[in-house]
Formats: sequence, C-alpha cells, structure tokens
Amino acid sequence: MLQGQTVKALRVCDPASNDLLIRKQPGHAHFGAVALECERHALLCYCPMRYLLYPHGSVFGCFGGTHAALHFRASVCEVCDLEDWLPITAGAHWSHRFDRELPMRGDVLMESPQLVRDSQATDWQLELRLSTGRSFRLLQNKECNRLQLAPVEVGR
Repeated sequence: MLQGQTVKALRVCDPASNDLLIRKQPGHAHFGAVALECERHALLCYCPMRYLLYPHGSVFGCFGGTHAALHFRASVCEVCDLEDWLPITAGAHWSHRFDRELPMRGDVLMESPQLVRDSQATDWQLELRLSTGRSFRLLQNKECNRLQLAPVEVGR
C-alpha cells in the first residue's frame, strides 16, 4: 500500500536523549516508536516490550509456508486513522523530528517496506527503499530495547 507514496512526515516517539545510556552511531537513530506518514497511508512501528503487557512482534507468512518474525510491531493504517493508533504507545510524546540522515519529507517510497535478513543474521528487519536511492533498515536494538533506523549502503 505504501509503494509510490510520498513521505509527508517522520514522527518519532521516545527518542534517545541520553548519549551516556545509548551510544548513537553516526547515521543511526534510536526511538521507542516511529510513524512514517505518507500521502494516504502510514507505517507505525514500535517496541512491544516498551508499550504492551504481552509483548511480541509482528509475524508475516513467507513463500513456502515459513514465517518471518520481527522483534517489533509493524502496522499500516490510513493516515486519517493514525491518531487513533498512537495511543498504543501509552501517551508518550510524539514529535516531528527533522534529521537529514533519516527519510525526509518529499522522499518517495519506491516499493512497499520489505522484510529482509542478512545471510549471517538471524533477525528479520524492515527495509525502506526511497526514490533518492537511499535505503533504511528498521530493526530492534536489543541492548536498549529501542527501534533503530539505520541507513543501508547501496548494493546490500
């Protein structure tokens, strides 16, 4: 549903503010939750360990009957319904953060977010590929129990 849509805003919840507790690497951002608002739909991702009583991530069916499990929740909704979904994060403060290293307003999603996994990794990640040629991977940073949105090198 998100393929070809233009990013209108990247809203973040519970950004990492204490560099002593969370070491932010250049180009890597840590959040409790992320909402990528596009023209018609929004992608909401959040760490269930931070916001839910019975935490578990999203599970997707794969070709051949196997499953891909994320360590975080990923949901797509219509933009007009996003405000109804945000209370999932227990009233945490949502901001409209601007960081040139993250997806920016006006970027276009070349395709729907893709489930990906590096050959040496066991954990699945969600990859966002933009018309600018930039790609980002959303994964859970287990050390600090936050989402990590990191740029991906072209050709990976």
